[in-house]
Amino acid sequence: MPKHLRSYALLFQSLFILPMAEANEWDWVPKESLSPSQQATLSQYCRGAYIDGWQAIDDENTHLLADMIYRDEQGTLYMEGAATLRQPLSELNADLIEGVQNEYYQATGDVSLRASGQLIRSDSAYMSTAKGNQSAQFENAKFLAHDSRIRGEASEIARSKDGLIFIKEGFYTTCEPGQDSWTLYGSSIELNPDSGFGTAKHVQIRVRDIPVFYFPWLRFPLDDRRQSGFLFPSFGFSGKSITLSTPYYLNLAPDYDATVTPNLVIPVAGSDEADKDQYGQGLDIEIRHLSQYGTTVFEQSTFYDENGDEGTLRALRSNQQLTENLNVGVNLEDNPTENREPEVNNTSIQEKDNYERSTYARYDLGNFSSNVQVRRYQTPDPTVDQPLEWMPRVSASYRYADTRYSYQPDVEFTDFYEPDETGEDGQRLALNQDFNVQFGNAWGDITAGMLHQYRNYSLHDYDSRQDSDAEVNHLTYYLDTSVVFDRSLENQWRQTLEPRVQYLNAPYQDQSDIPDFDANEMDMTYAQAFSHRRFSGNDRIGDTEQIALGLESRFYDSNNVNRWTLQGGQVFYLADRKVGLEGDTGSVVDDSSHSAVLSSATYNGDRFTLANHLNYDFDDNRVDLAQTALKYKPDSGIVFNLSFSYLYDEDETDMTKQSGFGAIIPINDNWHFFHQQSYDWVEREHTAQVAGLGYENCCIKTSFSYQRWRDDDGIFDEGVFIQFILRSLSGVDQTNSDLTTIADDYWNQGKVGY
Repeated sequence: MPKHLRSYALLFQSLFILPMAEANEWDWVPKESLSPSQQATLSQYCRGAYIDGWQAIDDENTHLLADMIYRDEQGTLYMEGAATLRQPLSELNADLIEGVQNEYYQATGDVSLRASGQLIRSDSAYMSTAKGNQSAQFENAKFLAHDSRIRGEASEIARSKDGLIFIKEGFYTTCEPGQDSWTLYGSSIELNPDSGFGTAKHVQIRVRDIPVFYFPWLRFPLDDRRQSGFLFPSFGFSGKSITLSTPYYLNLAPDYDATVTPNLVIPVAGSDEADKDQYGQGLDIEIRHLSQYGTTVFEQSTFYDENGDEGTLRALRSNQQLTENLNVGVNLEDNPTENREPEVNNTSIQEKDNYERSTYARYDLGNFSSNVQVRRYQTPDPTVDQPLEWMPRVSASYRYADTRYSYQPDVEFTDFYEPDETGEDGQRLALNQDFNVQFGNAWGDITAGMLHQYRNYSLHDYDSRQDSDAEVNHLTYYLDTSVVFDRSLENQWRQTLEPRVQYLNAPYQDQSDIPDFDANEMDMTYAQAFSHRRFSGNDRIGDTEQIALGLESRFYDSNNVNRWTLQGGQVFYLADRKVGLEGDTGSVVDDSSHSAVLSSATYNGDRFTLANHLNYDFDDNRVDLAQTALKYKPDSGIVFNLSFSYLYDEDETDMTKQSGFGAIIPINDNWHFFHQQSYDWVEREHTAQVAGLGYENCCIKTSFSYQRWRDDDGIFDEGVFIQFILRSLSGVDQTNSDLTTIADDYWNQGKVGY
């Protein structure tokens, strides 16, 4: 049986990366003509899909169809008029097909060659089917790969007997017919299916037919096999500089690889001479290792500015699951260049005041878990206070619960070290045991419990050069009660009403000899009102005797989705509080008889969500806390964000009073306008302003924005930023790492699936 076309299946398996035809709607079906399941796979920006209606035949025979079929005296086969030569894996159509079985076939006039999910058309085609010399050549060819949505065109495509594919003067794109937002051109392209790589010469990337990038030579993968070679470079620009990064991937072995990325920052005309420390060259390195237990990654980023000064960051991270229950890991971060960081950094290492160096081992078995961790820091700036270090911390916890009883013990030992050797450090043993018994049913429950907190310290004071011991043994008692009422409303909605009452008694115990290593006071909210602890961490045991009253109501729609949640409550204190975060305990730190009224209201809708928290002090007629967050997304495509945060402080300069507004407004199906601003009402100034335009279709996404912001040092900066993504090819951008903007939200709205 002749094998004339079957051998060309390899050709089509490579076409997903070949250039393909522009503005030709073969097999193109508009969105409105697709089935509901097909439409569900499309992005909101895609207008249709390529649908491959061709199917392979089941039998092994060759089928010949034409208006006229005959063979001459030399044995040459002629098929004239709507000629079709069909094999099990492919089909050739043309006005005229002639050839000799097991030697060659030549097709002319409206030539098309189909295989599953792929299509090629040309003016003429020649195929050698001789044993050991199976090659092919197509003139003025056009291509389509249905699944990858890639199409393109080439003046000539040839396939050698070795399986190499050569493309002359070709391009490809993933854009829809008639919408060539981007195209990739190459004067000559060679594809090697055996190695899994292709090469191209004189490559241009064009956006709206305007060349934006040029590569004299480019090597790219044809499949998912790992290969050494250049990855797509990244290019950024601002009003001051141009940035270029060209990553090179090294496939060193099946279980480890590396990526080396040279970086270059070039000043543009008119740049300020004072900004020389922002220009220069650098190198990023990433080395990855994959074992049967887990992953290990080493990263380093180094940059030399035009003054010759070096900025370096590096990190080693490893996580290994040695057994089903035992996990170990290490995280070593380092900045060997004091007070300097790389100006360009393509690694995951971020600029910090303190760089963590830690290692851990964790063992989990059912309800039991334990952890051993050593945590140290490297602080490049000697003027910055160094954090406490764990040398080490050992912890273990257990959870037991049934329908009636619950027991949760936690034990932790920490050897604290103060690197600055000022103040105090030492060893701390902390034991927390929470035991309770619950009585309840569907309409309510009562929980009575006891919280045992034990602390033991061995301390060293660097200022007095003295050692000391301290111990605290404390019991807290609590009684939680709640009742749930449920009623049906109109339209099959349902409402619950849950009154809550809690009694909490944590007697005062002197803790003047105990330092504050990791304690923090928690903000008073409705949820915190029913907590059993005033402080987080293990250094302070908050004293209180109080009764907390609360009322919670939830509204469920006909689909049993919780739409509204309303909460209101207040804490009534029966004794003054004498334990604070700082200084000696024993003096009254809070003598108020009750808290502010604590309230919250949240709504979870299909198109918008709303969350409100309000604490109001009726004694002083003031708001202690007010927070509002609204996100609205109507059917029109508008995205609207509004937030406000207020936190009272007796010192007005420490008061928090900030608002934020952001909106994404569609101009038409593809264009969007976005705006964002944040305002500090204490300082009476804008802390961030963003305004820009975004465009998106099925194959490209871009945004252009002006941004002004205040950094961590209180200094304002501004810039113009451009981002764009060529779907299925690459992303190019200049982003603002100092500011999270609504432009980023816009950037992540697309659902094309790339």
